[in-house]
Amino acid sequence: MDNLARKEDLDREIGPFMRKIAMVSDPKALADMCLEFLFRFPPQRGLEIASALTWANPFFMADIPDQNAKDLAINLDLFAEIMMRAKLTASRAAQTNILVACAPKSASTFIQDALQKGLGLPGTGLFTATLDAGSGSALGANLREQEPDELALLRAGLNLRGYVAQHHARCSPYMARLLSFYNVRPIITHRNILDTVVSMDDMLMEWRSQNAPADAHYFSDGMPSNFKHLDRADRLMILAQRHTAWLVQFYITWKKCEKLGLTKPLWISYEQDFLGDKQVLARRVVDFLGLDGLSAIRLENAFEDTSNAGAKRLNKGVAGRGKELPDAVRDQILRIAGYYREEEDVSALIGE
Repeated sequence: MDNLARKEDLDREIGPFMRKIAMVSDPKALADMCLEFLFRFPPQRGLEIASALTWANPFFMADIPDQNAKDLAINLDLFAEIMMRAKLTASRAAQTNILVACAPKSASTFIQDALQKGLGLPGTGLFTATLDAGSGSALGANLREQEPDELALLRAGLNLRGYVAQHHARCSPYMARLLSFYNVRPIITHRNILDTVVSMDDMLMEWRSQNAPADAHYFSDGMPSNFKHLDRADRLMILAQRHTAWLVQFYITWKKCEKLGLTKPLWISYEQDFLGDKQVLARRVVDFLGLDGLSAIRLENAFEDTSNAGAKRLNKGVAGRGKELPDAVRDQILRIAGYYREEEDVSALIGE
């Protein structure tokens, strides 16, 4: 009985340990932690536990002897079969998969959290092959383009529960077809760019007031090391120069793919929808996902819950902050956005 109890205790530790190592970026620290954990289990469970730990963090691989590695090796034919079976299973899974494709500072983190709580879905990440939805930042992936990749779509599509992912991801015909293949429903959140730039400055100033390892801030936001010491007008100009074209492209790529019939997203405007009637917003989301009335009630309650707003990255929660911008910054944003007028109506992004 003591041995059975010990086995159950160890089994209960596997899940929490996997989530813990999903955030570890240092290869040596990761290897040491995993090796120590592996030694707590009997040798006959080594492959099982090593597989679980490799699933949790893309940078872990157990120190497997050469002969054992040869015995475990697969060829391209077997890999192709495994991929086909995984794609077949994931593409036909009866579960609710949601991607909140978002412009920065468009209440997307808050919306993702509400969707998880209101619909009882786990969060996941679709642009890094890791266990934890938030581990992309911890592993240094923030500056990557956050377009979902197929390995991550497969991993999430095999969880038998569904999921909510939230990424700053522009669309493309290729990505739209991938999302359709794996039954991912895109919800697009957008916001006035002038307001966005002001809100981003607040967020980055808060981030940069915190201590961080060398270069961590740069790989998180791409801003110069002296960012927090610059005059506010200079900070806002840098953000406008860095993000305006991307924000316009984000909006246009989703609009173009929608017009091509490649995707059918739900559009959520920060000003009109998120700051509007939460009951109406909840009903729109539930209708879009094909869920029932009880889900609408739960989701409305989640949308109304503004507790722990800081963790959900809900800053001021108002519209019109762009009025604070210096004229030069405003002109820069409007000039860049104006270049795209022949591609798409961008008035929703610049308030004109």
